[in-house]
This record gives sequence, structure tokens and C-alpha cells, in this order.
Amino acid sequence: MSGSKRLGVAHVSLARGYRGCERQIELLIKELSHLGVPQALVCRDDSPLPFHLDGVKGLKVIRIRGFSDPRFSGHFRVGSTYNVVHAHDPQGIQWALVHYILRGTRYVVTVRDEDYLVNHFMLKAAYKSASSVVCVSKEFTEVLSQFLQKEVQLISDCSSRLEPNEKLVSNFRKSLANRFVVGNVAPLINRQKGQSVLIDAAKILKNKIPELLVVFVGAGDDIVLLRRHAKDMPNVKFIGFKRNYVDYIKAFDVFAYPANTESSAGILLDVMEQGVPIVASNVGGIPDLIEDGKNGFLIEAGDAESLADYILTLKKDRELYYSFVSNGHNEAELHSSAAMAAEYYRNYFSIIHS
Repeated sequence: MSGSKRLGVAHVSLARGYRGCERQIELLIKELSHLGVPQALVCRDDSPLPFHLDGVKGLKVIRIRGFSDPRFSGHFRVGSTYNVVHAHDPQGIQWALVHYILRGTRYVVTVRDEDYLVNHFMLKAAYKSASSVVCVSKEFTEVLSQFLQKEVQLISDCSSRLEPNEKLVSNFRKSLANRFVVGNVAPLINRQKGQSVLIDAAKILKNKIPELLVVFVGAGDDIVLLRRHAKDMPNVKFIGFKRNYVDYIKAFDVFAYPANTESSAGILLDVMEQGVPIVASNVGGIPDLIEDGKNGFLIEAGDAESLADYILTLKKDRELYYSFVSNGHNEAELHSSAAMAAEYYRNYFSIIHS
């Protein structure tokens, strides 16, 4: 580790593609740049993340082959310039451990889901050697702390600050022909996200809300299962994965999220930011964001009856509807990217001064 007390951070993100986690990394790097922090990004040679960070002042991009970095090129290029490494995914955690062994550079790990809880000797060693382990939800922080037998810090993800394309939103709404739209944005993995429960709720509401339309935005292994579950239900639509998902969220009347497991629930911040009330399961990181009856409704996982009842309540009670919208905006503002970056900034400094 460098003897200098000036902060420099090397972020490691070795996952493929650009999804919610990568958006969080992007926002964090941009906010730290505003604070004048020199930064590097270690990523796969095919990662799209650098394109989203084009023009960020003081950022050095270091591309490596795959995630194995067989010739340690990334480690040599990072060198001792940066006195904190921040690993954002399981492959990045292992890379950070190797860098710690080679250079002695302390590192932070951010854990976002249960997939990190694997009995893999290198991951466990990486957790043990990390100067700080961070989790994004209260429940998972406790689980991870028990699993690792060490302190885990809570730093919530932020709202994505995505701007909808108002023309696309308007065109989508027009195509719905005055329907009452209940939407869901998530991978179509039913054991995790519980989309079949929303389909069951749609069956219950078929006659109570004749203009109801349920829209699923996302792709996944269970598309065939869910289509079969929605057979003979013309009020249920699957429109596939959409990179501009916020345009669809903006067009929803209610957002339904009957998940069975959920570590961070950052999608709910995006929904609240767009002014859409929420009905969601009382699991994982969801109750960190949703206070039942104040900025949304909470249901027990698998409870289609309650989901249907709450959707109907929001359809009928406009005063309650708009109170959820207002309170949701307030909650999203508390989870700004600036607030998230400030917490990580303090975390980094506690490491280099310890």
C-alpha cells in the first residue's frame, strides 16, 4: 500500500454486460470524480461500462482479458498508484485478493446478492482479507455478517437517475388505449421474482377491473412457464427485455413486485423516482425502502389475494395513490448517488487512515 494519504480508488468490475450493478458503479465513479478522487476502472476487454463513463475526469480505464487476467497485466498497470481497490462482483473480489497479495493494496467489497454466498475457498479468503465488506440491504447485511463472522457495513444502492424519453412514454401509453396498467420489470425467473403471483392477481381482478392490463418487462428462463400460466389471458402481455425500461415504468399506473427473494430492490427507487406507486413483497431489501401504507403496500410473498386487493385499492383511492407517489419521491431523494458516494468516500478514508 502506498504511504500517501491522498485517496486513489481502483474499481474492479469483471461481469459481462451493463445492468443495474454497472449503473451503480457508473454513478459512484461520476460522483467521486466530482469530489476530485483519482480513479481507475479494471474491466473486461468487452465491457460496455467504459462507454458510459466516457469523459469522466481523472478516470483511467484498464481492460483485461476475460476475468482471469492470466499475465497479471491489470495488476501491473494499476500498480501502487491507487491505495484502495473496490471490487463490485465475485470475479472482481478474487482479482482484488490477488492484487492485495501482489501489492498489499487494501480493498473494499460490495455484495449485492445471495449468489456471493458460495463455499468457494478463494471467495472466502477474499472476504476474510478485505478491509471492508459492504452490503446493500439490512437483512442481507446480517446474513452476510453471520456467514463471514466479521463486521459488514450497510451502504444502500442509489436511484438510477434515468431520464425517460417522454415521446416514447407517450406513444406507449397511447398504444395501451386507456388501460389501467400494472407493470413488473425483472428477470423472468419465477422462483426469485414471483411473476406467477401477479398473473394470479390478474385473474382475480379480471372482472373487478375490466380495463386492467398487466405488462411484464424482462426476459429469462421461465418465459415459457409464465406464458403457459397466463394462457387465455389477453390482459397479460410479455414485451421482453428493454434497455430503456424506465420509459415503460413511467407509463405504468402501479408497479407490482411480488418477489420471493430480493437483496437490494434498487429497481423500486427507480419506480418511486418516476412517480409510480408500488405493491411489493415484504422480503429482503424491499422493506428497507417501502414503509407499508406510507409509500407503498407490502404483502407476504405468494399472496395473490392481497396483491389484487391493494391494486384495486390504488385504483379506487386516488388520494392514497398520490400520497404514495409523493412519499415515494421523498424516499428516492434520500437515496441519491451523491449520498451513496459520500458514504463510500468516508469508508475509503477510514481504510487508508487505519
